[in-house]
Amino acid sequence: MCLLPIFAWLVRVAVPASCPSPVLTEAIDNLARQRTAYWLGDSAVHLHALASLIAQAQQLLPQAVHAARDQKLTWTQIGELLGISATAAARRYRNKP
Repeated sequence: MCLLPIFAWLVRVAVPASCPSPVLTEAIDNLARQRTAYWLGDSAVHLHALASLIAQAQQLLPQAVHAARDQKLTWTQIGELLGISATAAARRYRNKP
């Protein structure tokens, strides 16, 4: 599942769809700096920031999918954006607010 657009929104940076690794790494580093006073390039802090970002994004996905459906996006379009099939997207998010 591609979460790059959600990562970009959460850390308030513009990340293109073809996001190179250094751009995403910089965004995660910026998030870690904002969330902890102990940022010194520590890989554990980086890993924790990434894990917390994924968890937060997963909590926001059902609401974002619902908003997309309200704007008449098809399950095919939503599935493409999430990197999953239309059937999987519908099954996962159809009845979640």
